[in-house]
Amino acid sequence: MNHSTFQPTATSEETHSAIVEVSNLCIRFEKQSVLENLNLRIRRGETVAVIGESGCGKTVFLKTLIGLIPPSSGTVHFDSQDLQTLRLSELAQLRTRIGFVFQSSALFDSLTVAENIAFPLRQAISAGPGESLISDHDLHALVVQSLRDVGLPSHVFQRYPNELSGGMQKRVGLARATILKPDLILYDEPTTGLDPIASDIINELILSSRLQHPVTSIVVTHDMKTARKVADRVIMFQPRSRLQTDENQVIYDGPPSDLNHQSDQRIQQFIHGEAGNRVLEMSGG
Repeated sequence: MNHSTFQPTATSEETHSAIVEVSNLCIRFEKQSVLENLNLRIRRGETVAVIGESGCGKTVFLKTLIGLIPPSSGTVHFDSQDLQTLRLSELAQLRTRIGFVFQSSALFDSLTVAENIAFPLRQAISAGPGESLISDHDLHALVVQSLRDVGLPSHVFQRYPNELSGGMQKRVGLARATILKPDLILYDEPTTGLDPIASDIINELILSSRLQHPVTSIVVTHDMKTARKVADRVIMFQPRSRLQTDENQVIYDGPPSDLNHQSDQRIQQFIHGEAGNRVLEMSGG
């Protein structure tokens, strides 16, 4: 089956251009500022880990990239398209080029593994009531291949999510996010709640997804092993509540290999999991 409907081919000139660009992005909920004057460019083919303590806006940032949270001000561009200018139908079509791996897997409990994986493909290829651009045979083959790509055996095909371990559910979520061969995959805490071995399986699958087809990945994570293993580039956010008025919310943007050499104690405390003076702060001392 021809997938060109869902995956435009990048030209050589586009290869190193920005697929995601946010300019002066601000996200505010009532009086609370979560993201303020954020400026970032994510290049095609990069795998970027976004780190930072809870409440710094990492997941909010992901949701702005697919139009689930509109900017309070500023702009979000995907492949040079301003999301704010798109009609709902155009935004829906654009989302077929973006895969999202949710923190809790977010599988449909009432659907089988096969039905969960096939769901985004059915949504994307539907051409109207009773009309489809893909046969059931081809759909089945794509789902089977997606299962294989994430290392799941065929016997889980007709199981339901509650019959799977947490690690297997994460892999089903990854298979669902990648079945359309998206240009961009967004991962929200992909290893949360998993044991070290299951976590590293997810890390390996993130790495292998780049070998299967050209893809840009943004991985929100607290797991420094994940950040160091899968990312070409690490971006660290700091919560607005812990910044001076004019201070940049991005306190690190560079390769994972340089993290240990940073003099900023906020970076060192986070990557080494050290509370520092936080306990004293909490006690009001």
